[in-house]
Amino acid sequence: MSKLRKRLASLSFVGGAIALLLVPTTHSYAMSLNSIFFITKSDNDNQVHYGVQTNADCSLKASKPVYPYWKLESGRLEGLLAMEVPVFGIASQSVSGNEVTMEVKGFKGRGILKPIMIRSTQLKSQGCQISAFTKINGEATRLLQVHIDLTRHGLFGLGGTVHSITFYGAGEKQEKIVCKSNCSF
Repeated sequence: MSKLRKRLASLSFVGGAIALLLVPTTHSYAMSLNSIFFITKSDNDNQVHYGVQTNADCSLKASKPVYPYWKLESGRLEGLLAMEVPVFGIASQSVSGNEVTMEVKGFKGRGILKPIMIRSTQLKSQGCQISAFTKINGEATRLLQVHIDLTRHGLFGLGGTVHSITFYGAGEKQEKIVCKSNCSF
């Protein structure tokens, strides 16, 4: 194995170990898992889901209640690795009552300003209804999914180019945004 490969393998292992210490374990996700919306990519079937921590009365649990996690092709759940946070992590989130407004780091870093508002409401049946909303083609719409069209290239597929990001909402609404800045990764 070349020195570069050994170094990358070592960094990958160390980064993964640190990430496991910084994020909740898969077990804790299984205990409080909810998926409000998710991101897919064109290079595989893994998905990044965004959940929200709530109290029994459906109020938001913390000052930063939104959390991202992976749902892998196999169905297994994992936290983000440290090197994935700049793309799928949360750039900002601000809570007001039963709503939180957040932005995804990778969108913001590419000049795509798409604040996502997540609202939690207690139902008469005592359950919680949690939905995400964003503007799709200028109209406030319930957000269901985001898809990133990309091409991987470079050493071990660690680099690539984002071509576009498509937002899908209720009522078959969609908006495709072509990447114009910071498209390489």
